[in-house]
Amino acid sequence: QFLRIVVWFVNLLAIVGNIFVLFILLTSHYKLTVPRFLMCNLAFADFCMGLYLLLIASVDLYTRSEYYNHAIEWQTGPGCNTAGFFTVFASELSVYTLTVITLERWYAITFAMRPDRKIRLRHAVLVMLAGWLSCTLLALLPLLGVSSYSKVSICLPMDTETPVAEAYIVFVLVCNIIAFVIICACYIKIYVTVRNPQYKSGDKDTKIAKRMAVLIFTDFLCM
Repeated sequence: QFLRIVVWFVNLLAIVGNIFVLFILLTSHYKLTVPRFLMCNLAFADFCMGLYLLLIASVDLYTRSEYYNHAIEWQTGPGCNTAGFFTVFASELSVYTLTVITLERWYAITFAMRPDRKIRLRHAVLVMLAGWLSCTLLALLPLLGVSSYSKVSICLPMDTETPVAEAYIVFVLVCNIIAFVIICACYIKIYVTVRNPQYKSGDKDTKIAKRMAVLIFTDFLCM
């Protein structure tokens, strides 16, 4: 019962909290900067993860202690496929966005004295468009037979019956590991750069990088 309460609390917090974040960022009178735009994408990804948790929690509430009577119907039905799509799309878009945020901060600090090399909003839009397409494709592959969302009750693509399905899992795992390594490497580089006595930049980029670091690593821990 305690676990059910925690799950409902987390999923409602994720949905309401990220809707609030999106509302604030998109209706603010401040200019939509690259960091703000990337934060909107991250909030949307986390919102989708909240929808996944809501679906799982709702099924748990509906079946209560009789899940075994509904297992086949749930796992082979459209509900599980929808939940699976949401969780893969949300988790991979979140990882992708966290990586882009980190690279953007590293670039902004490394080339702080070169305004001509500043990343523009149109560049960020193109990068995120590529991320959305890639994450959508990854989430669709299990629906197209590459893997399956119906193997486990929480609708994750855990099919290992074919080499292609195994390759899919390994590919996603390797992508996430590479993303984490990139994030760690970039923040080590940022730390070394800002600690350099010869480094001259406005405090704004450094403060943003520090705030983003807390957000990024806590988000990764949740995954």
